[in-house]
Amino acid sequence: MKKIVTILLLSVLIFMGINSQAVVQSQVKNDITKLAVNFVTDLASQDFKKAISEYAYTVEMQKIISESFLRDQVWDFFVQSYGQYQEITAVTVSQSQGYDIISVNTAFSKAKIRINIVFDQNKLIAGLNHALVEKTATREMPKSIQEVEIEFGKKERKLPGVLTIPTNNQNQKHPVVILVHGSGPNDRDQTIGPNKPFRDIAWGLAQRDIASLRYDKRTLVHPDQFSTQFTVYDETIEDALLAVEYLKTLDNIDSSGIFVLGHSLGGMLMPRIAEKSPDARGFIIISAPVTPLEDLLVEQIKYIAEVDGVIATEEKESIIKAERVQAKIKKITEQTASADELLGISPEYWLDLHGYNPAELAQKIIKPLIILQGERDYQITMKEFQLWQEILGQKDNVTYISYPGLNHILIAGTGKSQPQEYYIPGQVDQNLIEDLASWIKNKL
Repeated sequence: MKKIVTILLLSVLIFMGINSQAVVQSQVKNDITKLAVNFVTDLASQDFKKAISEYAYTVEMQKIISESFLRDQVWDFFVQSYGQYQEITAVTVSQSQGYDIISVNTAFSKAKIRINIVFDQNKLIAGLNHALVEKTATREMPKSIQEVEIEFGKKERKLPGVLTIPTNNQNQKHPVVILVHGSGPNDRDQTIGPNKPFRDIAWGLAQRDIASLRYDKRTLVHPDQFSTQFTVYDETIEDALLAVEYLKTLDNIDSSGIFVLGHSLGGMLMPRIAEKSPDARGFIIISAPVTPLEDLLVEQIKYIAEVDGVIATEEKESIIKAERVQAKIKKITEQTASADELLGISPEYWLDLHGYNPAELAQKIIKPLIILQGERDYQITMKEFQLWQEILGQKDNVTYISYPGLNHILIAGTGKSQPQEYYIPGQVDQNLIEDLASWIKNKL
């Protein structure tokens, strides 16, 4: 995932989402710059013990960071995703939200990436994330739509976002779709590499006279709120509910035509969102699992290991480690597990998902529901789509559509889907957007 979103698109929440788009060049601060370069050099040398012992971390990072984490979740992930490490090519400094960000540009055999080391005011390492060094696919906003910056939510955790509105029939109230992200600190467009699938959906719907609301996720805007205990309600559900309430206050929105769309984790949680959204008109689930996340973790690691036809020794070790994490999550209690053992995510998060079967809960949804799935999606496979169908059956309010050729981010391709293709510029399939718009209009 970011993985190349690591697999679950859980994007290991430690990769504390300081938005790379907020980066602004500034004069290099020699001391923390040297620390960042040395840190990346130690990772490249696979001296993970040194990377732990010779650098100072914030209290929050200390709860997550470990030799195994740096090896398995950081460096092994880089190598598996981008090839063998080659060299450091450049270093830049920027600031965001009171933090200094040292961006160490590195070359791997298959790609160039920017490893961002985040420092607080005390020069402690407060976060770690990365981005592909590649320009976003350029695309001009269609002239038939307009976008308005908005803000909503509770006072202490307001979220910035954008309302996309058709310019045709400006005097009428528009139906609207709320876009709910997958796992990790996603921005409003759910940007991955050069691709912006949520922007594509929003613009496509607006061209078909349907408004939308997309927003920066709380794990991106307020990462400090996720340093200890949190659940999927804190990460995803509450803000989707607040978005519904916000839209009901707008004069240009049809409050009886609010639909909620969830992708990946957002889709998995849609039955919980639907439970608490009696005023929503309908619900949309895209590329979402029924299988527990810890089981998907193992499936996805196995898929990536096997996709080239050869399972290397280190890939076998990654599978074994993933199975150990899977077993720990299955047996977790608040007293017996720490975040360090659970992909850096709090036990409360996993406990909140224990026993949760989204398809079974979705049986209680009486509003219109559509479930969409790409047939080339290796993260959420057609097996998951079939589970939705098997459990929900042929309920009158449910529609199912799958799309040959589409991957997890709804872009068409051929052959076996691989993480690297997320970094090839593309756009969300227009057939899916057309089907979605037609379904929404039919339910109004």
